[in-house]
Amino acid sequence: MKKVFVSLVLLMLNFCVNAQHSESITIGKKEIIFSRVLNENRKFWIYTPTLTSQSASPDKQYPVLYLLDGDAHFFSTVGIIQQLSQSNGNGVLPEMIVVAIENTNRLRDLVPSNDLKKTNAFIDFLASELIPYIDKNYNTAPYKLLVGHSLGGLTAIDVLTKFPLLFNACIAIDPSMWFNNEKFLNNTIEQFPKQNMQGKRLFIGTANTMPGGMTISQVKSDKSLETQHIRSIFKIDEFLKSNTNGLLYAQKYYEKEGHNTIPLLSEYDGLRFIFDYYHLDATEKDFTDSTALIASKLKKHYINVSKKMGYKNSAPESFINYLAYEALGKKQFNKAQALFELNIESYPASSNVYNSYADYFLVKNDTINAISNYKKALQIKNNTETQIKLDALITKGKSIPVNVNLQKYTGVYILENYNISIILENRAGKLWAKTPGQSDSELQPLSENIFTVKGKQGYTTTFQMDGDKPKGFTSVQPNGTFHGVFVKN
Repeated sequence: MKKVFVSLVLLMLNFCVNAQHSESITIGKKEIIFSRVLNENRKFWIYTPTLTSQSASPDKQYPVLYLLDGDAHFFSTVGIIQQLSQSNGNGVLPEMIVVAIENTNRLRDLVPSNDLKKTNAFIDFLASELIPYIDKNYNTAPYKLLVGHSLGGLTAIDVLTKFPLLFNACIAIDPSMWFNNEKFLNNTIEQFPKQNMQGKRLFIGTANTMPGGMTISQVKSDKSLETQHIRSIFKIDEFLKSNTNGLLYAQKYYEKEGHNTIPLLSEYDGLRFIFDYYHLDATEKDFTDSTALIASKLKKHYINVSKKMGYKNSAPESFINYLAYEALGKKQFNKAQALFELNIESYPASSNVYNSYADYFLVKNDTINAISNYKKALQIKNNTETQIKLDALITKGKSIPVNVNLQKYTGVYILENYNISIILENRAGKLWAKTPGQSDSELQPLSENIFTVKGKQGYTTTFQMDGDKPKGFTSVQPNGTFHGVFVKN
């Protein structure tokens, strides 16, 4: 997507260009579960997108990436996913949960079963204990990936061969296909054509483990033990290129990387390959165009994503809301309506989408439809601000409330999780907000402690009070919800 889209997303996030203010940075936690299959405690590290998201949705479901040799590859894998799914407005990858499994006995766990039709006990633990535990305790989507390096890569290909329904996609990084004199490699070659791999994806990253001065053509005809590792990978690669059986397959040779340096690049390239359909191909014209075409393009794109991933995917609610309110402010009514309706179609259980659609009708002076949608929003979730707007329409009391002491709200506030000061000032009987990098905004009272922003739809600020002294505020905006803490007068 072009740079302009990145800038639009950054504008949508509003304050998120500022550094997070915190005493520590947390990207995950460790958990332990007891495995009856293995008769031991198993430790895993887990990252959830809500830890790093600036606009997290508590109800959103996420694909899960299961990572072998987890303690070795957790940080790099999380970094790649966070960078390509959240940072700088990126949407190249979907946000994902990462479950990184520590080893207890690596040779036992990551060497396939000698029974070529069965998995080993570790994979039984993964399938019957760990995956159900993650699905029960986290907001998981029905899409799973398995990533493994070296023996972990061998395990990934073995699982795909024997039980292709267990994971949707695999990344095998410089897999040890040579192990046990290529016994498991030969089993894959024999068993793979018998399986239905339709829609599954596999990426293999191959390191340069050849002796110095040897070429690929020379290594393929070599018979020495020194080249067996890379020869075995080329062997499985040649087989898969002509026997995909519905599998979407890619392999990349990294000439300048060795066995221990290849994981980072392979994780990146593998994820880009697996989700090559996920990135929205949009241009500057798509977003600045005054027609409703962007709504159609977004809908078509996420229908395709849903088909590829096997479950419903939709454009982020807050992002569509932002685009819709932006169009509404420019009086691009057809575009705004199409975007508000897209959000209703995608998130029918959200009160916010009906509240926003009602705001659209309010600008259009369509009182009947505004009232109807405010009522729909309240049926889903009781909300004071929505109720006030509905009451104002029903009673025709649209004038600004009187006898509100604006002075008590003035002072300096700090946004939680951000190093940003917001100053509220009483200027000639009007309450103004000063935010760094933005034009000053006038806050207009809807009722005691509840304000809207003059000239803007979809903005509501509710103050939390201790008597006549403010403790903070909650600001609901088209691009998200922000919390401010009162600091001083």
